[in-house]
Amino acid sequence: MSLNDIIVHVDGTEAAKARVAFAVDLAKAQGAHLIGVAFAPTGLLPLYGADVGFADMTGVLQGVKAQGEAALESFKARAAEAAVSAEGRLMQGMSEEFPHDLAYFARQVDLTILGQPRDGDPLIGQYALVERCLFASGRPVMIVPAAPPAIALDGTIIAAWDGSAEAARAFNDALMFFKPAKRVVLLVGVMDGGERGAPPTDDMVAHLQRHGVKVDVMLVPAGEGDIGRVLLTQAKALGADMIVMGAFHHSRWREFILGGVTLTMLEEATIPLFMAH
Repeated sequence: MSLNDIIVHVDGTEAAKARVAFAVDLAKAQGAHLIGVAFAPTGLLPLYGADVGFADMTGVLQGVKAQGEAALESFKARAAEAAVSAEGRLMQGMSEEFPHDLAYFARQVDLTILGQPRDGDPLIGQYALVERCLFASGRPVMIVPAAPPAIALDGTIIAAWDGSAEAARAFNDALMFFKPAKRVVLLVGVMDGGERGAPPTDDMVAHLQRHGVKVDVMLVPAGEGDIGRVLLTQAKALGADMIVMGAFHHSRWREFILGGVTLTMLEEATIPLFMAH
């Protein structure tokens, strides 16, 4: 599998610069078409000023739209410099609609690249944006931190294995990253301190090998602590360039609630995080 089309969310924040740079490099490496998506609200919720006059609100909305257009122009210039096929799209609507609209659009491409939810434009519900794209698009999502270290697309990748369907889906979606990687570490958290508490790895290792991916298996004690922080600690110790894992939520309702491990990883990872559900 290769990536043929990629969405990247762009805005006027500093965090978007690293995200766009990563997206351009990835699109160039994959020979993919890159689509930058910005958002301009057509109305502001009361949270952002219920007593703001109509004229003032119109000026704010026009300013936000201009910022989105400028961000798209900057994105297209960066892609052109790298000779990457690219286009920009400005989505408009109410703030709460954008996560739904972007997730729908994401169903029709191979990958969506987003920023960490705490780094985004406050006019957009960043957690809702990530949740919708993860759980309602049917496609994988890459989360890029605001200030990642130098990113090697062919470096060391941690693949977090817990035997779940979500992890299995993420691994197959990430094959285009696994194959050129210098090292892929199948990281397994052991809850009771022994191998008895670990999910089997032999069949997954064999599956990846049949795809041309050599894997090192590493069992790490997870104890009763936050599994997300165990993953992050191991990623730092191994000098990993990317983490691949399944995404989980706790809610059975239509609106999702991010699971604990997923939320920790989304908020605290300092390297790109590839997730699928």
